[in-house]
Amino acid sequence: MTIDRLGDSLDQAVSTAADGDRAAPEVSFEELVALMPDAIREVFPPARWQLEKLWALDLKVEPVEIADLVWMFDLPLWQLDGERFKVTPNQVAATPMNFRAHYQRVMDADLDHPINLVAYRGRLVVLDGVHRLLKAHFLRRRWIEATIATATQLRSCAP
Repeated sequence: MTIDRLGDSLDQAVSTAADGDRAAPEVSFEELVALMPDAIREVFPPARWQLEKLWALDLKVEPVEIADLVWMFDLPLWQLDGERFKVTPNQVAATPMNFRAHYQRVMDADLDHPINLVAYRGRLVVLDGVHRLLKAHFLRRRWIEATIATATQLRSCAP
């Protein structure tokens, strides 16, 4: 997710209109931040960054305990019908048929690709890969492969 395209990562709001969960219109970074619920604004670093630059960082892939990340499942990270920040991963887990597009993305997620995290305010935050994380949780895995960026490294991913 780029926090400036928060549809691709947060909303997976990252992220095309074809599947309904990614149909939110493009907005500026400032407009995006204004749309964010406080619960999201408080947990993500207030930095603008690009997903492709995050992927390009030379970060070690390491196992992370899924239990350390499931707190994020309570956040309204995903879009619904073109509106950002409307669906939590826990809602998708509880009633998958109500959120078919997100559930399909979860089931199609490639767990061979590591998720991307940032260490922020004393905990790990998923920047990209919440659908993969939820799939790993569904499969009752204890660990998931991840890269962990620092806040400084994330700032280096600015547009």
